Amino acid sequence: MKIFVTVGTTRFDSLIENIDKKLNHTNNEIIFQIADGEYKPKNFKYFDFTPNIQSYFENSDIIITHAGAGSIYELLELKKKILIVPNLDRVDKHQSDIADFMDENNYAKKLKKYEELDKVIKYIFSISFNQFTKDSFFKVDEIIEFINKK
Repeated sequence: MKIFVTVGTTRFDSLIENIDKKLNHTNNEIIFQIADGEYKPKNFKYFDFTPNIQSYFENSDIIITHAGAGSIYELLELKKKILIVPNLDRVDKHQSDIADFMDENNYAKKLKKYEELDKVIKYIFSISFNQFTKDSFFKVDEIIEFINKK
């Protein structure tokens, strides 16, 4: 199984380290995108950044991601199976809120404990998530009209 782990632009060493140490190494091909993280994976390939992250998304069976809205919604549009891990080291807790929403609506799965990693990966691989439907933004004309009236 091909698994891609991404943290976006913000360091998330606890995610990288826990997956590197706890995920079954024999059945999975894993690549990490670690941003400017201090922890460097010892068991799998990794890189800091790439201008071609889309190809990693497209070529993976499952994506493990921080709970950044941009990352999650891009992956939903690609119809990828997503495991979300909120970065609770951040000052605000919005990542936990978006991860809960995605999990509760069966768009993705939220990882609650790193000890459950292998079990949750197998579960995600075997199920179908609800397809997320993006609502188009129809207010552009109204905004332009409002600005022009000023």
